[in-house]
Amino acid sequence: MKKQLTLVENTVVLLLIMVISINWSWIIFEELKLVVISQEPVNYTAYLIHRSITVPLIVVITINLVKRMATIHRAWLMVVGAVLLQFVFVLLGRFFGISHSVHWNLTYDLIYFAVLQVIAHYFLKYYRHLGRRGVERA
Repeated sequence: MKKQLTLVENTVVLLLIMVISINWSWIIFEELKLVVISQEPVNYTAYLIHRSITVPLIVVITINLVKRMATIHRAWLMVVGAVLLQFVFVLLGRFFGISHSVHWNLTYDLIYFAVLQVIAHYFLKYYRHLGRRGVERA
C-alpha cells in the first residue's frame, strides 16, 4: 500500500506553493503588468482566492494522489489533469472578466502550473531527505 503524505509534509508543500504563487502573481500582475486584474471587489476577491487557495490546494491534492498511484503513467496522467484543471480556472477567470491579458500568452500559464507541480514534487523529496538525514545523525 502506498504511503500517504503526513500532515506536516502537506503543510510544508502547501505553504511553499502558496509563497511561490503569491510572489509569482505579484510580479506578473502588479510589477510587470502583463495581465490586468479587475478592480471590481467580487472579481478581485475571486482572483485572490484562486491565487492563494485554489492553486496551492490543487498542487497538494495532486501530490497526494500521485504518491498513491501504482504506475508512473497514472501519476503523469494525474499531473496533466491537475495542470489542465488549473488552466480551465484561468480560462474561466478570463471569460468572467476577472483578468485580461495584455502581454501574456496562455501557454505561459500551462508552463507555470506544470513547473509548480515539479517544484512541489522535488521539494517534497528534498524535505523527506532532510528528515532522514536528521534521523541518521541523531
